[in-house]
Amino acid sequence: MFRCDKCGRITDPREKLTKKTVLTRERVYQQVIGKGYYEKVNTTVGNEIVKEINLCEKCALEEANEK
Repeated sequence: MFRCDKCGRITDPREKLTKKTVLTRERVYQQVIGKGYYEKVNTTVGNEIVKEINLCEKCALEEANEK
């Protein structure tokens, strides 16, 4: 059981939870060498999730149909 962040309804037991990413940010990952030393040559750029919301099955279907 959980509370849907979109409609505010408390779900039934065993209802499927869907997480939707609302906000991301760019992140630079650096390779770690030894104890705490970072190598700036081998960096990777990726995205990091900042905020997610929990959606019930009904709201998840509505979100999927809007796209």
